[in-house]
Amino acid sequence: MPIYSVYRDDSLYFRHLTDDEPKDSSFQMHIHEQCEILYFVRGSAGSLIETSSHRLLPDTLLLMRPMESHRINIFGSEPYERFTVNFSPEIVDVIDPKRRLLSPFYDRRLGEKNVYKASEFDIHPNKLFSAMQPSETPDEGIRRTEILTYFFALLGQISAAFVKKEESLPEKRTLADDIANYINEHLYEELSLQTISELFFISVSQLNRVFKSATGFSVWEYITGKRLASARNLIRAGVPATHAFTSCGFNDYSSFYRLYVKKFGVPPKADIAAKKE
Repeated sequence: MPIYSVYRDDSLYFRHLTDDEPKDSSFQMHIHEQCEILYFVRGSAGSLIETSSHRLLPDTLLLMRPMESHRINIFGSEPYERFTVNFSPEIVDVIDPKRRLLSPFYDRRLGEKNVYKASEFDIHPNKLFSAMQPSETPDEGIRRTEILTYFFALLGQISAAFVKKEESLPEKRTLADDIANYINEHLYEELSLQTISELFFISVSQLNRVFKSATGFSVWEYITGKRLASARNLIRAGVPATHAFTSCGFNDYSSFYRLYVKKFGVPPKADIAAKKE
């Protein structure tokens, strides 16, 4: 995998890379703890964000906020080139204390208004991403400042395009959309497949079939994955694991511990130590 450029610090992770021979099995549905911007340069691919699928054309930009499940679908053998930026929401506070620049990430339903075309921007996103690539200067502070200059400009462009999207007609919702929305609104409450299926007047088997077809997850995989990601955020913020697991909808600590290790590869205490390194 050619890696053209990478920059990483505690709040920002920028990279420009290509998979010369991409395999669809290498790209699984996942959830981030930070915001993400993905700029698709070339390839034969699509995206699945929550329940919304899109065929990607060159110069397509995708937005994902924390807890928004997503994956890339690879359709062919063409090289898959992209820029990606993962960042903590706090990064904008220095210039935007009210976080207006984050409206495109948070002021919308999950899985809606995630996709932008280059024609929606006044400045072509390729120019901004190319300019963000770290320079050769050995001064880390200067490199960060250079990257942030164009990163904030990119967020400004996205915010302006988002306002125009807000003025357009609302996107058509499906049964899977409504199920996902209900789960996210009640994520930390008592949830069961039986209760959800009765609420939407379908059988449990239909529920899982409809939901997995739309998201790639079974209903319970979706619920568990999001609860684990939330618990990890709390634990990394200093909340004891014995409190975090109940706050995020788990009833049994031993089951939570086992699922946490399976998902993240480390137990909660080790995860805290890894975060501090």
